[in-house]
Parts: sequence; structure tokens; C-alpha cells
Amino acid sequence: MNNLGLFLFRVSVSIIMILGHGLGKLLNPDPFIENLVKMGLPMPNVAAYLAISAETLFPLLIIFGLFTRISALIAGINMLVAAFAVHLFIFSDPFSKFELAVLYMIAFLFIALVGPGNWTIQKLFGGE
Repeated sequence: MNNLGLFLFRVSVSIIMILGHGLGKLLNPDPFIENLVKMGLPMPNVAAYLAISAETLFPLLIIFGLFTRISALIAGINMLVAAFAVHLFIFSDPFSKFELAVLYMIAFLFIALVGPGNWTIQKLFGGE
């Protein structure tokens, strides 16, 4: 049951991240880049594509169970930055505006800590 739970958790969190946050930015990154420019972040193009990768590529790897711990750590750190650096410090948003980013951060850091379980492509081919 633990492997089923870990599989369902990592797949559902990652799919929701991709569909809810990453895919739109991947298909049309310009508005996201413009927002980063308005925030005054250095190298907004680089920052945008790093964030887009953390919201699409790395969750995709998590779904398949490839490099899961490092992928989840990257996605979790991205959400840490989104929640605290952007929402809290730059925008001074109330908690209700950034609680979703905090929940994603917790979910991805949980996956990074406990691992993907046994139901992964990587374990299918003898990897760790």
C-alpha cells in the first residue's frame, strides 16, 4: 500500500503542477517573463525558463520516477522561492494568496525526502 500511496501522490501532485502552472507558461512564456521584468529580477529570461522547467520538466520526471529526489528538490525549491521571495517579500501578499505555493513546496520536499517508492521506471531498469 505504501508504494501505491507514493505513486498516486507523486503522480497527482506533478500532473496538477504541470496542468495548473507549468504548461501555460511553457506554451506562452512571454507574460511570465514580462512579470519577472516588472519585478526587477535579474536575468528574467533565465529565471523564467528555470521556473518553467521546475513546473513542467521536473514534475514529468517525478511522474515517471526518474531522478525523483533531485527533481522533487528542484520543484520544491522553486515553490519556496515563489511562496516566500515573490509572494511574501516582493508582493507582500496575505497567506491566502501564497498558500498553494507552500503546499506544493511541502509536497515536493516530502517526495524528495521519502523518495518515489518502488513503482518507477528507474527501478524497473535496476536504478535507485
